[in-house]
Amino acid sequence: MPPSGKFSGINFAEFPVEKFTSELSGLGQGFRCNRPEFVTYWKQGRVQRDINALLCQCWVIKHGDALAGYITLFADKLSVGERLLQEEGVQYQTFPAVKIGLLAADSRARGAGRRLLEWSLEYIAIDLAESLGVRFVTVDALYDPDTNPPYDASGFYKQFGFNFVNPNEVLPLSVPYRTMYLDIKPIMDLLVG
Repeated sequence: MPPSGKFSGINFAEFPVEKFTSELSGLGQGFRCNRPEFVTYWKQGRVQRDINALLCQCWVIKHGDALAGYITLFADKLSVGERLLQEEGVQYQTFPAVKIGLLAADSRARGAGRRLLEWSLEYIAIDLAESLGVRFVTVDALYDPDTNPPYDASGFYKQFGFNFVNPNEVLPLSVPYRTMYLDIKPIMDLLVG
């Protein structure tokens, strides 16, 4: 279904992404997302609460006074059963990571989710990785078998090269998500040479 209403005809693929400030908290009026819990998180001010508690940071795409989408990032660690970097002489099974907490886009804001994910990968590769050790990006891709068809966000992340931490996980899951990871080094090499 093509976008309609306030975002009709707008492609958010190149829109600027800006860091959330308390002045932007009023943007959520009329925000429509396929996952109601992401709307609730925004509208109940929980994003501001989590930022104040230093649990995450948030960035947004807006159009006028309307919220097109938002993404939260926070510190994480990737634990795997294999030695991912063995060819580099690294023998660890736990690695520093940045987690995508919530990635929410208005269902009418074409390209907003993709733009936020691409922006975040570039931000992590260029800005964060230069300041602290971070090799991987993680995400808990939502999986909801109770919708028709089942909601599975992992396909979106696979497009960007994310892999499952546990590729042998059997559906249905005991938790409502599938943890995925992406090695940020190839993006860093591409962007900073």
